[in-house]
Amino acid sequence: MHKMHNIPDNLYVPSKLLTIVGALNWGLVGLLNFNLVAAIFGKRSLISRLIYTLVGLAGVYLVIKHKEKYLAKHRKSKGEHEYSGKQYSWSGIQ
Repeated sequence: MHKMHNIPDNLYVPSKLLTIVGALNWGLVGLLNFNLVAAIFGKRSLISRLIYTLVGLAGVYLVIKHKEKYLAKHRKSKGEHEYSGKQYSWSGIQ
């Protein structure tokens, strides 16, 4: 099966880790009103913006990978038919 996008698979694990970091940070913001990334790197620092951007890109990457996996699982190749076990004719006689 060919891939729709030529995105390297070696980005999968770092994307998962960045998404987890982002999720934990948002959890802290929601529960405790504490932004861990801003506390470590500064509220308006270039590094904080870079981390937020990387977390967002990681999320987009994972959505694309999930979509590829879903489509590959549900797509049928040409000439492939699913046999239901019944055969029907125009006359209605089986």
